[in-house]
Amino acid sequence: MLARLGLTPYAFRATTAYYWSFTALGVSQIALGPALPFLADQMQVSLAQVSLLATARAAGFLVGSFLAGRLADRGRPHGMLQVCAAMAAVVTLAIPHVPLFWWLVGLLIVVGLLEGPLDIGFNVLIVWLFRNRVAPYMTGLHFVWGIGALLAPLVIVLFHDLTGDLAASYAVIALALLSISFAYVRLPSPEPVRQRHEARYPLSPWPMFLLTAMLFMAAALQLSVSTWLLAYILELDLADEITGGLINSEFFLGIIVTRLASVPLLRRVSIARLLAVSLLFVTLGCLAVLAFPQSLPVLHAAMIVIGAGFANLFPGALNLAPRYLPAEGRVTSYMYMGSGIAFFVTPWITGQMFDYIGPYVIWFFALGGTAALMLLLVLLVRVPRYRGPGAAGV
Repeated sequence: MLARLGLTPYAFRATTAYYWSFTALGVSQIALGPALPFLADQMQVSLAQVSLLATARAAGFLVGSFLAGRLADRGRPHGMLQVCAAMAAVVTLAIPHVPLFWWLVGLLIVVGLLEGPLDIGFNVLIVWLFRNRVAPYMTGLHFVWGIGALLAPLVIVLFHDLTGDLAASYAVIALALLSISFAYVRLPSPEPVRQRHEARYPLSPWPMFLLTAMLFMAAALQLSVSTWLLAYILELDLADEITGGLINSEFFLGIIVTRLASVPLLRRVSIARLLAVSLLFVTLGCLAVLAFPQSLPVLHAAMIVIGAGFANLFPGALNLAPRYLPAEGRVTSYMYMGSGIAFFVTPWITGQMFDYIGPYVIWFFALGGTAALMLLLVLLVRVPRYRGPGAAGV
């Protein structure tokens, strides 16, 4: 069975561990968005103020991302993942029990600092494990992240509805993070593309900039919708909390179904073409919501379409990286700094615009980002391919 899949027993166990870990990380990373309206009520602050929580976590993520690639290249990545996951579980468990808003801001910085190495680590290690065969496995990794992301709004709204607070929700998320630590017991890290004693391969600045900017835009697009979708629904009184949570999950359902379908597609269709089609889906979904702003059925359908469009933006940019740059942790780290900056500025910017301009601003924000991402993609495909050691196949 494993031979037919092209997997050794070690590769199968490592892939299983990465996939489970990325599922748990998806729950943790997305849970904050649906939790923001409840945290705003708990702390007695406005939505514009509570958006600082997402910005604080993003600040920590940015620093963690910067350090993580270098740690992965030089140390024992699996040990790093175990330590970060255990610490993140402890800090996450404390989130609903913090009495003061600024203490919570500080706690979210620590959460982001620990999530950065986890996110970077899984993306680097899957490349080390599969090398030039990584594209479908990378998409599969982000598919399972989508499963976790789909579950996150349900974990938040259902447990909040049952208990009246967020303690049970965050206990479930902390348990999921803690389980990551046990997935790497007696599991050695894969061999890096570049050994520590070898000279570093040079990085071309232009493709590095384009790929970092693409990851920034992909993260900004997804954040602008996923973070504020539930608040958008409640602000316009389109549905109650439970229905809003389900619509939020439908968005991630569109992501995971499309990522699953993309795994075999990537063997036949170029990544650039898949990204172009994805951007068209995002555009059509946003225009549909703006054309029928009070229609709940249109919102249901549009969120699946927009989710389908978002599905390949983030893993697609990561899949393109080994074609233009060496497959090293520092490359993923630089790219994730782009997404970290998006995590840092997007929730705050959209939060201010949401509060002062109106909830419809998230769709205009997404449309502008789609146009920018298309321009970056057109520029990238004109760049010559990387031909050094560890280069991905064409």
